[in-house]
Amino acid sequence: MNSTIMATLGGVDTINLELPKVDLSGLSITSFNEKAWAIVRLKISQALEILCGFEVIYNEISPELRNELLGVVVPELFANKLGDSEQLPYHGKFFKKSGFPFFAILILYLQFKNMQILFGPKEMTFFDKLTLLNFTKQMREFMQIIHRMILESLGLEDHYESHIKSLLYSIRFANYYKDVSDKGNIIVLPPHKDPNYISIVCQNNVDGLEVENTCDEWIKTKPSTNSFTVLVGEAFKAWTNGRLHAPNHRVKLSKEITKRYAVVFSTVPSLTNDIIDAPKELIDEQHPLLFKPFKYYDYIKYRFTEGDKDEDALKVYCGV
Repeated sequence: MNSTIMATLGGVDTINLELPKVDLSGLSITSFNEKAWAIVRLKISQALEILCGFEVIYNEISPELRNELLGVVVPELFANKLGDSEQLPYHGKFFKKSGFPFFAILILYLQFKNMQILFGPKEMTFFDKLTLLNFTKQMREFMQIIHRMILESLGLEDHYESHIKSLLYSIRFANYYKDVSDKGNIIVLPPHKDPNYISIVCQNNVDGLEVENTCDEWIKTKPSTNSFTVLVGEAFKAWTNGRLHAPNHRVKLSKEITKRYAVVFSTVPSLTNDIIDAPKELIDEQHPLLFKPFKYYDYIKYRFTEGDKDEDALKVYCGV
């Protein structure tokens, strides 16, 4: 597409290359029959079709809570001496990317019905854990809204209850950094796709996240103090039989920035039933089956070992 020509796709300006913004103000998981819900659902559907991701304005999580989390809790956590990567790749407690200045801490498998204030890494104080508990409770409803709108847009609202019960939630704290001697922009996390269902990225003050669209153009996210970046992962791509696209994304720090923190809230399949199998409603003559049913955690092991060099690991692993 010629960048000198003004073009708009579904209300999305393709010259400025910004992710579309969707406002969830006033909506909750119990108000999905309202007209406002239908309007937002349509915008999300268009955003995923055109640009593979979107920014969401969500006022239930206050700027004060975000500032406490990203300005105090997360920096204090990374100031502690932490261990090496363990458990499953990407889903381990600690995660590094060899050759890149990036470190993450993951709390997997949040069980909200039994959740207590004292969950979280031992390095966190009681008040830090209270802040984290506040954040995760509100992020859970936020995530459920996104999942419900996506399923409704695909005509799969009857699958919502069983689908949402099959999910676990995880939260990842990410620390991106570079040496002060680096004078230019530097990629601190290389292009990759998330393997999960949905990732909601919370970043504050320091930009850096970029998303690749279907035209191989990189879009710089521009979050505000009350917005979040929503990205589809490979599990949802396979479960929707390719109706959803899992975009590449990366983190690049400009020459003025030496450190960036982010918090990523995600959904993953349960540990006891992790088979990804597209609903029959999404398979027909126009949309033949693209991916064979597979076990998510087996795919994770492949994806971050021998599949690490594949251009499209999902297709290689289970493509029809």
